[in-house]
Amino acid sequence: MNKQTEIEKELAKLPILEYAFLKPDEIIFSKEVRDLCEGNSCGMYNKSWACPPAVGSVESCKEKCYGYEKAMLFTTATAVASSFDMKGWMQALIEHEALTDRVAAVFRSFDKDALMLSTEGCTVCKKCTYPDAPCRFPDRMYPATESYGIMVMQMAPALNIRYNNGANTVTYFSLVLFNE
Repeated sequence: MNKQTEIEKELAKLPILEYAFLKPDEIIFSKEVRDLCEGNSCGMYNKSWACPPAVGSVESCKEKCYGYEKAMLFTTATAVASSFDMKGWMQALIEHEALTDRVAAVFRSFDKDALMLSTEGCTVCKKCTYPDAPCRFPDRMYPATESYGIMVMQMAPALNIRYNNGANTVTYFSLVLFNE
């Protein structure tokens, strides 16, 4: 039985909405996505090991991804009271990151060097050590897909994954890269 089949058996036990395996050269990179980070729209630019400039250039992130044999994009979707329900969005993010931890454990049991990318930067510590000291939890620090310049909005439909799961629903994405 190959590694992907074994991984899929474990993933079936988790509350993942949708997932798809792909080759790293199918990942869509875009400087425009990184430009959003550099515009500091989320307020995390230059404040976290999981965000630019700490993660490196888009080109170096692309090369890092290309150093893996396979990737898997997965989603969660959570109902929220409205599109303005920030508390609901944050709770959904916490639940998505907890699931990402569980997915990381599955993949790292097969490949200890699997790379996890997730949403909106790292939220493990209240205050990040960046840039004054090394990350305290490098195994739980998942750079944002956006920080790598990854265009999830275009990748999802190409992989038959819904980017939007309807009104009053928040969908989060994570990406894992691994070697078979």
